[in-house]
Amino acid sequence: MKKKDKYIAIFSAYIPPHLGGIERYVDNLVREFNKLGYKIIMVTSNYDNNNDIEINNENLIIRLPVYNLFKNRYPIIKHNKKMKYLMEKLNNYSISFIIVNTRFHLTSHVGVKYGNKHNIPVYLIEHGSNYVTLDNKFIDFFANRYEDFLTWKIKKKVSGFYGVSNACGKWLRKININMDGVWYNSIDTNQKLPKKEKHNTINFLYAGRLIKQKGVDNILIAFSKLSIDYKNIKLYIAGDGPELNNYKVKYKDANIIFLGKLDYKNLLKYYAKTDVFLYPPLWPEGLPTSILEAGLMKCTVIGTNQGGIVEIIENEKNGIIVDNDWNSLYFAMKRLISEKKLLNKYSTEIYNTVQVKFSWEKNAKKILGDIDEKQKNR
Repeated sequence: MKKKDKYIAIFSAYIPPHLGGIERYVDNLVREFNKLGYKIIMVTSNYDNNNDIEINNENLIIRLPVYNLFKNRYPIIKHNKKMKYLMEKLNNYSISFIIVNTRFHLTSHVGVKYGNKHNIPVYLIEHGSNYVTLDNKFIDFFANRYEDFLTWKIKKKVSGFYGVSNACGKWLRKININMDGVWYNSIDTNQKLPKKEKHNTINFLYAGRLIKQKGVDNILIAFSKLSIDYKNIKLYIAGDGPELNNYKVKYKDANIIFLGKLDYKNLLKYYAKTDVFLYPPLWPEGLPTSILEAGLMKCTVIGTNQGGIVEIIENEKNGIIVDNDWNSLYFAMKRLISEKKLLNKYSTEIYNTVQVKFSWEKNAKKILGDIDEKQKNR
């Protein structure tokens, strides 16, 4: 692929400043492709009434119109004259290939349809390792059947399926899709980072959406019980979500600090003062970016055996894996409070793991290499 006159089109339901794992994955991938000399067209949803077309760092952003219903969680594309007009803008560019993110976002289906129509290969990146859940069995049943329908509709129309972890591949096989390879979620290991702060307390941090599936209840219960016996500990909760107000009312411990939604720059400041990063989801995930961020900032990580987490954390080597209950989390946290040598050991090991295995500089080149190989065999 010639860098000068070829474009890569990436379809994603959301892009930053909208916060989420897929958004950060796409943002980092675009940045790394730019470093390697490639131009990008990003096609996303106009969920926040921004400009339909925008140039950002020489990358073209096209925002498709969406209905107001569910637009902040699941954008539904309006197939109207404006959408047709915006999609026709892609005809002005020589697109080498298209990347779409997840099977069930409708932006992916728009990207696949465009690629098939114009004979452009499309590669799909899977970011999850199970059905999406809304924590309601009745609603989940119908939502899962809808996801099955979208999977059936898209699976024979893409040139290759890739996942952000091996856990994604296991999940895809369960729904009769063979994954072509792993395009690991990664992090910019060369970025400028704040210095770790010295402090007299043991600081814990959670960063992510405040929903029950993330295991935040277990974190708050475990910490509340620890704070009875230990006065030199603090818990920072970064993020927003439907449970935020409930947590604020229920947990009024002075050592539990709810930070709300933070941008990446401010979140790094809290990683800098964190000893232990807590990420114990109850539901499988792809490969959480926040664990990579914490590892790069030399935070010891406690996680659960969900999705791709165990592809980052090897229990008792570079972190701790616990069961899906507050009791297991409680004893792991207590152990790290008591055995500070473990904090130094695990924080060093997880930093080395991230540097070696989860660098965008390396993995972006792998993605391009895999696609080039696919293109040769078309």
